[in-house]
Amino acid sequence: MKKGQNMGASLFWLGQSGFLMEVTAPRSLRILIDPFLTPTRGAYDPRYQVEDLGPIDWILSTHEHLDHFDWESIVHLKKHNPGLQVMAPLHLKERIVQAGFLPSEYLYPRLFEWVDLSSTLKIQAIPSVHALHVENGYDSGIPGQFLGYIMDFGGIRVYHSGDTILSSSLFDTLKVAGIHVALLPINGRDFFREREDIVGNLTACEAVELAGRIGAKVLIPMHYDAFANNLGDIGQVVRYAHEYWPELSVAVLGYGQEWPIYIPRVLSSPK
Repeated sequence: MKKGQNMGASLFWLGQSGFLMEVTAPRSLRILIDPFLTPTRGAYDPRYQVEDLGPIDWILSTHEHLDHFDWESIVHLKKHNPGLQVMAPLHLKERIVQAGFLPSEYLYPRLFEWVDLSSTLKIQAIPSVHALHVENGYDSGIPGQFLGYIMDFGGIRVYHSGDTILSSSLFDTLKVAGIHVALLPINGRDFFREREDIVGNLTACEAVELAGRIGAKVLIPMHYDAFANNLGDIGQVVRYAHEYWPELSVAVLGYGQEWPIYIPRVLSSPK
């Protein structure tokens, strides 16, 4: 895949960590990642409802927190899309079946194994570093409990981390993963939020450093807009990237605006 070339795939940001990914070649495939569409106490009203999204083929869920595994919305999505399939951690299988899915419509991705969703799209699940509650401590949980997804579109690789902080093992995995576009949380973590059992994520600066150090060309910040007591500073991402990683593009997506997935071309360095 040449830099600057779009292979027929786009992202639409739905808010928080939710994205609609649309692949047009060789056939149309529409995938939701961590959709959070249910009005929730303490959260701003979602921008979109199930009915706004059109036909959906797959849902990818990274873990069981409500803003990543929105069970009520998943139930409605299944009613609107009878052939819908879901990829999610193994321990969520019972809840997925309760949402109306047949066992054959649920796929548990084995860590580090590629799964082909079409002839041009394959997905690999890798561990993230998170926790259900602060008291549990940040780690990868039981194997496959907290996931990130690497999506390969004919050679372009997009990484959606789910919720995560950094660890040596995650960093070492991503350094050799060939990531071009990184979708990373930026809401951070601190003593006061953790006292309220709000499990945190990468800070704005950590997200930029991670994207830059793994060789990503584009950083798309996420997980900064849903809860009034757990927001992130998008301006800090842009400022830090401009100062310390000036060749890293930061794409701040507008709600519902199409962003074609591509590898940016880079001018040759001046002699």
